[in-house]
Amino acid sequence: MDNTIVVKAMKESDIDQVLKLWNDIFGTTFLESSVTKSDLIIYLKKNPDASSVACTDDGKVIGALLCGSDGVRGYIYHIAIYNEYRVNEIEKRMLDRSLSKLKEVGIKTGFIFTKSNNHEMDANFNSIGWVVIPNELNLGN
Repeated sequence: MDNTIVVKAMKESDIDQVLKLWNDIFGTTFLESSVTKSDLIIYLKKNPDASSVACTDDGKVIGALLCGSDGVRGYIYHIAIYNEYRVNEIEKRMLDRSLSKLKEVGIKTGFIFTKSNNHEMDANFNSIGWVVIPNELNLGN
């Protein structure tokens, strides 16, 4: 396992690897009901530089999170990291990077949608004005 991990803005050229990551982590039914390649291209254009990927030095995407805003509140979705890389605080690095990008455009509060809900994460996000919404909450299609 390569120890050099770069966290950077998600770009259109990363999308195929990001979709593979989400498919590997969340399964195909998640993608079928969630997001397509064309959806991601549009989202990244509307929210440039907010979403993050973590890559090995050879360019393999090993972590990703989708992030953006509506101009008032921020939104973070689909945080995923391959299990073998979870020991390097990559999730925190991606979150810090994306939250920083939102702050640069004046976003101070928002919502994070997550499959894995825990008290520590809730407390951390609530302390900075964000609300954690568990993935089990189904708002319909």
